[in-house]
Order: sequence, then C-alpha cells, then structure tokens
Amino acid sequence: MGRGAKPDLNNVIGLPLHKKPEAAHKAIAEELRPVDLSDNERAVWDRLGPYLALLGRLKPHYVDAFTEYCIITVRIRKARKYLDDEDWTYITTSRNGTQHKSRPEVAQLNDDWRKWRTLVGEFGLAPCAERGVKGDAQADLFDDFDSF
Repeated sequence: MGRGAKPDLNNVIGLPLHKKPEAAHKAIAEELRPVDLSDNERAVWDRLGPYLALLGRLKPHYVDAFTEYCIITVRIRKARKYLDDEDWTYITTSRNGTQHKSRPEVAQLNDDWRKWRTLVGEFGLAPCAERGVKGDAQADLFDDFDSF
C-alpha cells in the first residue's frame, strides 16, 4: 500500500472523473452546432461539444475553429482509410530505376494532421495542451504580487 495522503481527484487539472456533461451542456453544444456539418462531422461535434461546453471552451466565437476541428478530424480518418486500402506508396520506373514514392494523399494527410494538432492545442484536447488552456494555470504565482 502507498503511504501518504491520497490525491484529491477533484483538484486535478481538467475534467474530474465523476463530472459528465449535463443536459445544459448538451443543449449549448447543440445550439451552437452548425447546420451544414456532414453526419460524420456532426458525430465528432456531438461527442466532444458537450465536454467543451462543460469546460467553458465552446463559446459562440469559437464555433468556426471547432467546426474546422470536426471537419479535419473526419478528413484525416477518410484519408487514413483510403491509404490503408490503396497502399501508402506506389512504385515508378524511369531512367533513374525503380523508385518507391509516397502517394500525394500522404502529403495532404500530413498537412491535415498538422492543422488538427494545432486545433487540439487550441481547445486543450490533449493532456499537455489542456494545461496550457487553463486560464488560471499560473495565476497562483502572482497572487502575492499585490501585497508589494
């Protein structure tokens, strides 16, 4: 058995384990969801939107960025499936001999992944990125500053 005080799980950065989006958070996500999303993009929105609303990260002025996140997420899935089915490379023979080349779709997938990764950081959808999104992450460093 471990010794010492047990951590308070309610004080962990991010979403406490017992906290789930309520009807109000789901209603916010549904109200802000654009009508022109495809079924797959809507599924991404409906899966993550209520959690972002719960954390205060889904606001009207963030809708365009989160919409792009949903679109790029679906595009990455489709590109990976296509490349897995069709093969990621092709072989060409020329005066330089036989060469193995990546399909152009691989470059597009890599570009989409970079965009996706940026948006993951903006919304704090990864553990490390979540710490950077916390508005009060460094506030405690300067709390005593007013006393000078």
